[in-house]
Amino acid sequence: MAGIALGAWFALNFLTNHLEWFGTGAGYQTAAFFLYLLLGLTIFFSGPAVYGVMWLRGAPFAERVLGAYAVPLAWVLKEIWRVSEFFTISEALYYALSPIPFGVLTHQIGYLCLVEMLCRFRKKRRDKFTRILSPGPIVGLGIFALLVYFTILWGVPAESPGTKWFYLYQEGYKALFGIAGHG
Repeated sequence: MAGIALGAWFALNFLTNHLEWFGTGAGYQTAAFFLYLLLGLTIFFSGPAVYGVMWLRGAPFAERVLGAYAVPLAWVLKEIWRVSEFFTISEALYYALSPIPFGVLTHQIGYLCLVEMLCRFRKKRRDKFTRILSPGPIVGLGIFALLVYFTILWGVPAESPGTKWFYLYQEGYKALFGIAGHG
């Protein structure tokens, strides 16, 4: 299942890099809209889909998590490679802590915990002894709630939400690499 998700991500990534094939004007705009929408959904939500299918097929926990992280991790690694064109390798690796890559990777925790509980709920209809809530998913959802607060909601009221995480990211960058980025 992870291979199918990776293949879909690769195909969508390839097509979005070649939008000129769709011409100009309305064809280009329509293709860009739908392909980028599908690409974003694949990056953000292929993990829960892969995890759920693998859970239903009886895959072990570690295998489900690795499969679920295949596309998000591949995307973050691609982005690190992309920014390494104009930043040092250490700066490119630090880029993974910026709000979007960091959010893609860490928010999967909450998505996977929710899918775990949904799969257990589905199983409980057949097996009354299945526990829907257990410490693992509950702790994972708590971590997810904290991550959502700090990466999306935490901000200055006069500014947009999530600004404080970005400011911390910028301050960390300046402390590690200097203001110019190569210090």
